[in-house]
Amino acid sequence: MSQQTLSRFFSIKNKEKVRQDNPENEVTAVAKQNNYKSPSSKLQDFAYTSSKSLLSTIPKKRTIENLKIENATKILKKSKGLTEFEQQILDFKLKHMDKILFIQSGYRYKLFGEDAKIASKILNIKLIDGKLSYDIEKPAKNDYLFTTFAQASIPVERLLIHIRRLIVKGYKVGVVDQIETASIREETKSKARVFDRSLSHVYSAGTFINDEDLEKNVTGKSILSIRESKNGKIFLVSVNVYFRDVIYDSFNDDFTRYNLESRLHHLEPIEIITVGPISEETLTCISNFRKYNESNTTNISLLQLDIKNMNKSQLLDEIRNELNISDNDILLFFMNIDNELLECFNKVIQTLKEFNLNSVFDYIDNFKKFSDINDNTILDASVIKNLELFNNHTTNSEKGSLFEILDYTTTKFGQRMLKYWIQRPLIVKESIVERHDAVESIINKMNGLQIERVKSVLKSCPDLELILSRMHYGRTNRKEVYLFLKNINEILSMFNSLRDELTSLATLNSSLLYSTFDSLKKISQNELLQFQNLLTMVNSPAALDTKSSDHITGYFNYNFFNYERLQIEKTEIDKIHNLLDEELENIKTLTKNRDLQFMKVNNEPYLIQIRKSNVKNVPTDWIRINATLNCVRFRSPETVKLYKKLKYHEDMLRLVCNELFGEFTTKINLFYPYLTKLIKKLGEFDALISLAIAAINNNFTKPKIVDIPTIQLKNARNPITEKLLKNKVTNGTNSQGEYSAPSSYIENDFNMQKNLETDQSRIALITGPNMGGKSSFIRQVGLIVILSQIGSFIPCNEYSTLGIFANVCIRLGSNDSIFTGKSTFQVELTECHRILQTCIDRGKDDNLPKIGKAGNSLILMDELGRGTSTIDGCSIAWAVLDYLINDMSKNVITLFVTHFKELDVFEKISSEIVKNYHMGYKIQKSNNQSSNVDDITFTYKILPGTSNGSYGVYCAKIAGMPNEIINKANEISIDVETKSFKRDFDKIMNIINTKDAEKIYNITDLL
Repeated sequence: MSQQTLSRFFSIKNKEKVRQDNPENEVTAVAKQNNYKSPSSKLQDFAYTSSKSLLSTIPKKRTIENLKIENATKILKKSKGLTEFEQQILDFKLKHMDKILFIQSGYRYKLFGEDAKIASKILNIKLIDGKLSYDIEKPAKNDYLFTTFAQASIPVERLLIHIRRLIVKGYKVGVVDQIETASIREETKSKARVFDRSLSHVYSAGTFINDEDLEKNVTGKSILSIRESKNGKIFLVSVNVYFRDVIYDSFNDDFTRYNLESRLHHLEPIEIITVGPISEETLTCISNFRKYNESNTTNISLLQLDIKNMNKSQLLDEIRNELNISDNDILLFFMNIDNELLECFNKVIQTLKEFNLNSVFDYIDNFKKFSDINDNTILDASVIKNLELFNNHTTNSEKGSLFEILDYTTTKFGQRMLKYWIQRPLIVKESIVERHDAVESIINKMNGLQIERVKSVLKSCPDLELILSRMHYGRTNRKEVYLFLKNINEILSMFNSLRDELTSLATLNSSLLYSTFDSLKKISQNELLQFQNLLTMVNSPAALDTKSSDHITGYFNYNFFNYERLQIEKTEIDKIHNLLDEELENIKTLTKNRDLQFMKVNNEPYLIQIRKSNVKNVPTDWIRINATLNCVRFRSPETVKLYKKLKYHEDMLRLVCNELFGEFTTKINLFYPYLTKLIKKLGEFDALISLAIAAINNNFTKPKIVDIPTIQLKNARNPITEKLLKNKVTNGTNSQGEYSAPSSYIENDFNMQKNLETDQSRIALITGPNMGGKSSFIRQVGLIVILSQIGSFIPCNEYSTLGIFANVCIRLGSNDSIFTGKSTFQVELTECHRILQTCIDRGKDDNLPKIGKAGNSLILMDELGRGTSTIDGCSIAWAVLDYLINDMSKNVITLFVTHFKELDVFEKISSEIVKNYHMGYKIQKSNNQSSNVDDITFTYKILPGTSNGSYGVYCAKIAGMPNEIINKANEISIDVETKSFKRDFDKIMNIINTKDAEKIYNITDLL
C-alpha cells in the first residue's frame, strides 16, 4: 500500500474513495492472501475471557505505580462522526486502556492514537500523524488539527518480534485478530460493514510464553504478589508460567528485609504486585531489587493494589469462580492457608486469567512452599553474589562463574535443574552421598552403553519442559508438537530397549542411578505406553514443512482419532476440484482449443489465458481478471462460482484443522503429570552427567562426607580462579620489577575439625599482605563446601573430608550500595548482623531473632571494620570475634580475615577455639635503586601464625604509583608504626601488670 494511501486513512474528503475498513476493500485484501494464517492464531487460540482486573505492567511514563483498579480506564464518549471501523477501535480501547493494542486489518497489524505514538518510538516504525487521545471530550493538545487517528503498522509476520520489544519495556500488549475470512463472510451473507474482530491474546513480560528465544535462557521470569500483615509478617506467591511453578511462602523478617531479598534473587520476578498496605522497608527492598536489575538491562514492573474487605469464605468463592476447581486437593490447600496468602493467590489468579494462563493452577504438584525444604538449604543473595555462583563481579555475565565451570548439560531443562541444585545445596548426608556415588558411577561408565544411549537421546532434545508448558496453555505450534512427540517416543523407546542387566544396581553401583533408570523404564512401559500412539496420527512431512499449505490441512493422517470431521471438508473440496476439471473441458470445447489449461498468476488461480487477437471470440459473460501486453486472462462465470465455493471450503477446512489441533493438544495434556515426571528425571540425569564431565575436565575428586563440622582439604584450589589463571605468566615480580600472577593455581592444605569432646579449632583468624590471596582463599572454602553439597566432586585430592553445613554465611568485599544509599561500613554491619541472626546458638536465650536453619554453619568473614576508622573498625572486629567465641553456636566454623594484627591475641586467650593463619609471602630487596620499598613475592600458601604486616605500600608500587610518592609513604608508615607500637606496648604492659591477661576480652581493655 502506498504512503499516499495510508496518509488518507479515514480522511473525510476521500471517505467514499478510500475507506480502509470497507468490506469490499477487505474482501479484496484477504482474497489476495487466501492461505494466510495470523501468527497469533497459529498458536491455537483458546477461548479468551476478559478480566475486569487491570493488573497492568505499564511503565512509569504511562502511569503512576500505585495505579488503582478503579482508575485504570477512562470513560470514552462515542461520536457520531466516526466510521464503523473507528468505532470498533474505540470500543476495544474502552475495555483495554491498560494495553497497547495491535489490531489486524488485512495483511498488517495496526496501532492507533497514543498506542501508535508509543510503539513508533520503541519499534522504530513510521508514525502517521493524527489524533492521539481516545477521549473525544478531552483531546490531546494538537488533536484538533486532525480528523483521523494517528497510526502505525507492522507486517503480520513480525508481530511476535515487536510484541517482545514492547513487553521488555514493561508494557502490556493485546492482539485483536480478524476472526472471519472474506470467503466465509461472503458465503454466510454477513451484513456487517466491518470484519468481526476479537481480542485473542494478551501478553506481558511474565507471560510471553510464545517467545522461542526463551530457549536461550536458563530460567524463565515469574509474576510475584506480596502481602504484609499488621504484625509485619510477609506473604508471597510467585508463579512462573513458563515452567508451571507455583511457589508460595510466609515468613518474618527484620528491618533489612534480608529474607525477602534472598527470595527475590531466587524467584527472579519480572512483574511484582503488592497487595494492600506495604511497609516502607519492604518497598525499599523491592525498589533496590528493581534498580539492581535495571543496571543489568532488566525492567521489572511494580503494581500496587488495594484489597477488598473479604473474609476467607468470600475469597474462596472468588477463587473457585476464577479457577473452576475440580481437584479436592487444591481446594483443601486453599482452605488451609492464611487469609493474607489467599489474597496473594487471588491477585495472581486474576492477573493470569486475563492472559488465559490459569491452567497453571490445575495440578497440585505445581504448588511448592519456598521454605519447605527438609533436604536442602537455600543460599542467600549475598552468597550467590559474593561467591560468583552464576555471574562474575566484573561483567555480570555467566563467564567466570561457578555455573560456567559446572555446566556441561545438553538440554535446557537439565541446565535449569543444575542451577536449581546450586541454589539449594543438600543438607542430608544420605542424599549427598547418593549424588556423589551417581557422579562416580557415570565417570566410571562414561563410555558404557547405558550412559552413551542416555547422552545420545538428550543431545537431540529440544526444550521439552518449555514445549510441554506451551501445549498446556494452548500456545504451541504444529511443528513443535510433532518434534515433542518424536523426541519423547525416542526417549521411551530407548529406555524400553535397555537390558535389565545394564541398569541393575550391581552394574551401576549407585542407588540413585538405579532408581532413575527404573523409574524411567516403568513410566515408558505403563503410564506413557498409550502416549506413544499419538505420533502415528501425524503426517511427518506436512508437520515439518511450515511453508506448505499441507502443514495445516494435511497435518493429520487416517489414524487421527477424529479424522471423519476433516474428511467432510476434504470431500467437498475434492468435489469442487472435479467440477473445475469438468468446467475446463467445457471451456476447451467452447474455445475449440484442447491445449488450454488453468493457470495461476500473482496468487490468482483458475485463469484462462487468451491471446489479445482472440479476445473478440471470448463470451461476453466471462470476467476479465488481468492482462499483459499480449494476452488477457479470464474466468468463466461457472469458474468464478466454483472458485468462491472452493475458497469457502478451504477456509472451513483450516478452521476445522485448527479446532482439531486444539483437541489433539488437549489429548496430549491428559498425560501431563507423567510427562512432567519424565522430563524432571531426564533433567536430573543431564545434571548428573554434567557434574561428571566437570569433574573429569577440572580434575575434581570425590570427598568423604561426615556428620560433624569439618573442613579437611588436601591440595585444594579455587575452581573459578584456577580457570582464569590458566594462561597467566609466572608468579611474583618479573625482571622489570613488575608484578605478574601465577600461571597455575597454588594448592593449599587446610584443616578445621570440630572435636566432639572439646570446643576445638572452630575459628581460623587469617591475616596476610594485601593481594596475598586471603579473600580468594575463603571464597575457595565456600565454593568447595557448596560443590560438595550439591553432589559435585571438589577441586582437591581424594583424601579430603567435609562436614555438612545447613547455613553458609558470607561477609565479603568492600562495596558501598548505590541503590540502597548505604555506605561501605553500613553494608558491612548489616551483613554482619544477618550472619549473627543466622548462626546464633538456638539453645541460648538471646534478643537476636533466629533466622537460619538448625544445624552446622559456615561463616566467611572478610575484613570486618575496614569501612571506618582503624580504632572503631578494630573495636567492632574484636567485639564480633569475641561474640563468635563465647555466644555463638558451637556448631559454627568461622574463617575470619582481618588486617587488624591486634586480634591475634585471641589465639592465646582462647587457644582451643581460635587458630592464627596467614597467607605466605617472601620479602626481598628491590632491584630498583630509586625505590626504598622492598619487593614481595606472594606464595599464596595458607600457613600457621600471623603476618607481620599488610604491605599496602608495596601494592601502591605494583600499581605504578610514582617512586617519590611510594618512598614518602614508606617512610611515614615506618615512623607511624614505630610510634604506635611504643605507645600501645606501654599501655598493654601496664594492663598486664595490673590484670589477669586471660580475662582480657574487650579491646577497650587494651586501648
